[in-house]
Amino acid sequence: MAKRFEKEEAFTENAQEETSVVKVGDKFDEDDVSKAEQEIFPGGPTYNELEKWKSMYAGEVYLTEFDEENIFVWRPIKRKEYKDIAKIPNADNFYKEERICEKAVLFPANYGFMQMTNGKAGIPTLLHELVLEKSGFAAKTGAMRLS
Repeated sequence: MAKRFEKEEAFTENAQEETSVVKVGDKFDEDDVSKAEQEIFPGGPTYNELEKWKSMYAGEVYLTEFDEENIFVWRPIKRKEYKDIAKIPNADNFYKEERICEKAVLFPANYGFMQMTNGKAGIPTLLHELVLEKSGFAAKTGAMRLS
């Protein structure tokens, strides 16, 4: 069973919305070998993996905890990845949601069709919505009429 995370509230781009920032420990020191292989949460990825992902994806790595057994580390998707998925012929929305999750999820490793099929029904749908939001499908502000 994974431990609960202590969270602090942080303001996001959208003044009306708040997001939780997960404290995954003290500032990671790349020279601290003892912490490098330590997991950021029990059964989760290591600090080394987290730092690698953050460098690969411009620091945009997120964690979503659905319950004790379903904790995901993921990243936003790029426009090309989105377009490639959108162009899949004869694919329904569920199929596209699952492909977005496959692209975005960093942990658990190899999160794919079988895990989604046998897991809780709402997780891929909600996770796909979170990924799209952080991938730029939500505006910082609503439309403003200029006069």
